[in-house]
Amino acid sequence: MKISEIFLSIEGEGIRTGAPAVFIRLFGCNLRCKYCDSMYAVKGSDYTEMTPKEVMEKVQSFNTKYITLTGGEPLIHKDVKVLLKMLDDSGFEINIETNGTQPKPKGIKHLICTMDWKSPSSGMTAKMRLENMMTLGQKDVLKFVVGTVEDLEDAAKVVATMENHFNHHQKRLPTFYVSPIFGTMKYEDTVNWILGNEVMHRNNVRFQVQLHKIIWDPEARGV
Repeated sequence: MKISEIFLSIEGEGIRTGAPAVFIRLFGCNLRCKYCDSMYAVKGSDYTEMTPKEVMEKVQSFNTKYITLTGGEPLIHKDVKVLLKMLDDSGFEINIETNGTQPKPKGIKHLICTMDWKSPSSGMTAKMRLENMMTLGQKDVLKFVVGTVEDLEDAAKVVATMENHFNHHQKRLPTFYVSPIFGTMKYEDTVNWILGNEVMHRNNVRFQVQLHKIIWDPEARGV
């Protein structure tokens, strides 16, 4: 497996915001988002080849319960299912941050899936597949990274489509988050848009900021 970095930090966004977690950042991605803030894990050769067993040994040395797999894109790696099974069997609570091009992994008991819907600002909307979003459950997250009103309008359309699908199948929706691209939309403007949109506030869409970029330098690695 190509590993960009493994480090202890806090969850900067999502369901577990503020909680200590070990991050496993895998190298390589099948998308090229315009606003990507971790290109060092996408291009070049700044990674270490590690086996799932070696990753497990490193993770266990931190002595914490929460694990987050991120990237790049973790679910494109050949051995990621092996690693997930090892982490799951060891009782870790796993969060996968994934880009929406892959379905949620099956058969992992202690798993939260934090999936992105790539909005127009990313340049990658055409790569999105709604059927992958439909694999999410009520414990999972669908995240919209936004930089424009067009992105917010796109997000509302996706939320409405998912609302109809999940209601039809009598399933509970995942939790929705809207996260402004750092340094773009004013927080107040984003929140007011969410509050003023019937679909968004009806489905309890949550506003979030990237906490780690407020605590540390926005360009810092390993945090």
